[in-house]
Amino acid sequence: MKKNCHLFFALLLAVSIALSSVFTVTLLAYQEPLRVTGQRTEFKQNPIGIDARKPRLSWQLQSSARGVMQSAYQIRVARNEGDLRAGTGLVWDSGKVTSDESIHRPYEGSPVQSGQRYYWQVKVWDTNGKAGDWSEAAYFEMGLLTAADWKASWIEPDLA
Repeated sequence: MKKNCHLFFALLLAVSIALSSVFTVTLLAYQEPLRVTGQRTEFKQNPIGIDARKPRLSWQLQSSARGVMQSAYQIRVARNEGDLRAGTGLVWDSGKVTSDESIHRPYEGSPVQSGQRYYWQVKVWDTNGKAGDWSEAAYFEMGLLTAADWKASWIEPDLA
């Protein structure tokens, strides 16, 4: 009986170790995709009236796994949110850029227009080459960029 009891506990220990290894490997194999958060243009979230002709775009990364880093990114920009989500009518698509940089990436599309709102999003790849989803849409709106854009009439008091 004592011998059978030791055999049973040895078998139980072996099964526990085997299952533990399976769960550990499964957990290590699964990593939540790298996500983009905190999108900013010229240090601000969804700014209006910026005057930089090549606005700098930044984002933060989020993952539940430890040690996950960005290995590449892709930025796309459109004049409306529908085109951006569809990936059509883009004014700029950076293509996949191999880089771990996520701060102050300059806009390099067609020249920006005064008073125009631009929508943008970014996709990132982790160090294993796994792509995350496209980020939520963010936007920036251009201010008046040339003197000709400024039009106004003088305001004068009506004094008797």
